[in-house]
Amino acid sequence: MENNFIITDIKRVIYIDKSEYSEKTTSFSSKQLFSHELIYHFSGEMTVYYNNEILKTSPNTIRYLPMGYCQKYVVDREQHGDCIDIFFKSNIPLSDKAFVRSVKNEKIGTLFRKIFLIWTQKDEEYYLEALSLLYKIIAEMQKTDYLPNAQYEKIIPAINFIHDNFLKENEITAEKLVQVCGISYSYIKRLFVLKFKISPKKYIISLKMNYACDLLRSNMYNISQIAEICGYSDIYTFSHQFKKTFSISPSNFIKKYKSSR
Repeated sequence: MENNFIITDIKRVIYIDKSEYSEKTTSFSSKQLFSHELIYHFSGEMTVYYNNEILKTSPNTIRYLPMGYCQKYVVDREQHGDCIDIFFKSNIPLSDKAFVRSVKNEKIGTLFRKIFLIWTQKDEEYYLEALSLLYKIIAEMQKTDYLPNAQYEKIIPAINFIHDNFLKENEITAEKLVQVCGISYSYIKRLFVLKFKISPKKYIISLKMNYACDLLRSNMYNISQIAEICGYSDIYTFSHQFKKTFSISPSNFIKKYKSSR
């Protein structure tokens, strides 16, 4: 990825629901992409044939498509999913070739949700806020802090335990993470920050908030039920954390989180 680039324009930010393309295979007929595209896949699996590249996407991957001539663009869906797509222009492309990158950093998914919500709200100075968030997304993608496998393996038990129990408010404690990893909590926290750029506590909150977004979009539960599912003892604490994360209340999120196309 290039480092010395300037974002010159954001054209649009859209949410694509898993139901919007019901067919298994879509062949895009346009021979020209008029913007770069940065796409975060929250769910689903697909194979994208783009020019001479074969791109495999799965949950929590980012797909980049460069602006310009497109000889072939076919999407073959193994499992339908949803994503957020940012269309933008810059003085130079992030890369001359399309690519897919697996995302380990929970923060990036949250940033994609934030930029979409800001874009659809169209509040005062929304464009500058969206521009700032896009720079943050790309900065997170470019971070190159290296954590050797031997050290990463030390926190794998904690990561697995968190993913199995993040909805259970009282299950995840510093003592429990120490127990499953066999190392001190200060060391666990340091390795989390090196690997994910956030502490274990913030990692858990990020998982909860992103899961809450999916539940809100499903229209299967009310806000009180979602707060309970996500392990919050009351709706007020949940709503406060949700607004702190996404700068919007859960009720307004339900109204705003629709395709912007």
